[in-house]
Amino acid sequence: MTAIDLEDGIHMSGYGIPRPATGDSSDEADDTGRPVPYRYDPTMIPALARLADLACDGVDDPHNAGLRVEGLAMQADPPIEPAAARALFTTFMYLIQVASPDEPPDARLDPVNGPSLFPVALREASGDLRQLWLGLASEVRHPVARARCWDIVFTLHLMPNRRDAGERAVQAYLDSTSTPLTLQEKANGLLRAWTMARLVRLTGLESEIETAMTAVAEAAVNQKENPYAAMTVLGALTAPPLGRAARAADPAVDDLLDRALTTYAQVHIIQGFAILVRKSAGSGSARIERANRHEVEAMIAEAEAATDPMIIRTQFSNAASAARRYGVADLERVAVARLQAAPPVTWERTEWSFVTPKAFFNLYLPGFSATTDWRRALSIWLHSGPPSGNKETNEATARQAMGQSIIRFLATTVLFRDGDLPSRTVTGDAAAFDRELVRAEQHNLAINGRFLARALWQIRERFGIPSHDDLTEFLRLSNADPGMLHDLAAALQLYWIGEYDASCHLVVPKVEAAARALLLELNEPMYRTAIGDKAGQFPGLGVLLPFLLDNTFDPDWERFLRTFLLNDGANIRNLIAHGFARNVGPIEAALVLRAGAVLILLTTDRAVTRDVKTVRAAVAAPVGGIRDRPWRQRLVAALWAARRELRN
Repeated sequence: MTAIDLEDGIHMSGYGIPRPATGDSSDEADDTGRPVPYRYDPTMIPALARLADLACDGVDDPHNAGLRVEGLAMQADPPIEPAAARALFTTFMYLIQVASPDEPPDARLDPVNGPSLFPVALREASGDLRQLWLGLASEVRHPVARARCWDIVFTLHLMPNRRDAGERAVQAYLDSTSTPLTLQEKANGLLRAWTMARLVRLTGLESEIETAMTAVAEAAVNQKENPYAAMTVLGALTAPPLGRAARAADPAVDDLLDRALTTYAQVHIIQGFAILVRKSAGSGSARIERANRHEVEAMIAEAEAATDPMIIRTQFSNAASAARRYGVADLERVAVARLQAAPPVTWERTEWSFVTPKAFFNLYLPGFSATTDWRRALSIWLHSGPPSGNKETNEATARQAMGQSIIRFLATTVLFRDGDLPSRTVTGDAAAFDRELVRAEQHNLAINGRFLARALWQIRERFGIPSHDDLTEFLRLSNADPGMLHDLAAALQLYWIGEYDASCHLVVPKVEAAARALLLELNEPMYRTAIGDKAGQFPGLGVLLPFLLDNTFDPDWERFLRTFLLNDGANIRNLIAHGFARNVGPIEAALVLRAGAVLILLTTDRAVTRDVKTVRAAVAAPVGGIRDRPWRQRLVAALWAARRELRN
């Protein structure tokens, strides 16, 4: 194997080019062992041009021409020096990068800009290489060699008349269609020629380019092979002319595109052609409707052919989503019905355990273990911090996980909901970061939820279950809404007798009610008024939380409520509201009670009037609602308790 010099000092080993078996090694490397860089010699241009033409003879890919260069250089008489052979090899290693079907048609040599390990980015190439390319452009004869050299001259502006360089490159790409190049390489070259012709207004060659493109597309479709070759050129053939918003219909091209759509069976290929149909056909066209139906039908067929339950469900879900997006209602119903009837998924669970040091419990609920009264213990519980942790710390953890996760770049993440139905697909860096943030928060919820559940059970074990009247009286110290306090007290009692489901169903709706009451007190304009026969209504919790944030609500608590209750995370609110939550455990129920308490205790008795400044101060410090009682209040409470006992 040889090391290839990249002019800017970068080396790449093991590319697979055999080193010449003869010759003095001192001619190939400098004193440091690095290959000697290429130095331009105008007298060698004719010999290098003949070498380039010979390397291109019979190849089906320009890269293969580059791979032949070094072996042919050894056979030349006299032999071509290694540095010049490496420079010529580099010339053929650039590739034509074409745009995807959902982007405007375009093609360019790549890489143009650095840094690049190999080949050297065109704009980073040395002056010697640039002189070589300019000299070769006028000397080479083979269409593939001419196309590559004139394209580089055009790209780097190596001659004053750039339009002339573009015209020569375009003509060379047209001539290349008569060589043994693959249909894909011909398509790439023609799209590059089309792109250059538009850049420098070579209108006289556009018709010839389009004719050659049509021939490539017809060959691909007729052979039922090379779908991407057809897709590459059809994207250009169906693009609007420069300066126009729409193209004039060409029945021959439209027919070819419609045939291509139905020729290939793979869904991802059908989707590419369907994109082109939607871009080229007029709004409301029957062609678009046919393309949409064909794409969805292919997606359904692919799902029916799958054998893995998770893949089946994912593909039926994708088909249903596409059908809804395209307005194909009957196929959406088919996809949804088959999704619901898909075979069950066998989930693999990874179990892990850890021992939480007692100090962590005392850190989260300081003073709890030393309490001697249920009121003091419950007050500490109600003053605990957000179970999801600190927002800034969790964001830092998410960023670190993003940087370390290789799987995130290799795999698509599909989130499933109850009933083994796909919920959504995580795509893009922003969505991936949000997912990692939720992971970090849920890790904290798993730990702090245990602390909250353990503390509630310690209250029961140490002090017994307080009466509903005592609980309500204690909670009224917050001056919160009496009706909500009544329900919060009942939910606590249900928790202490092990009725976790009932406790959650009672308190979860009060979270949204409390948020709405606070915003009404702040007179936030959140009500959605009636339009026509559509009734007016208040928005849901997901819309209310940003309003609270705008009014100084603690962002750590907002993240807890969002991650635990909404579909950003555990989605407890919807699971309970729609009957999916069954056999709720003590940890989840404790977290529900904490979520309810943090907002309920911020509300106010309607008899109490607060100004906006006071409400915002309370919202900014959500755990300040329950206070230690003065001795007079404790005395009055004791007398009332004695009176109740006497009556009993």
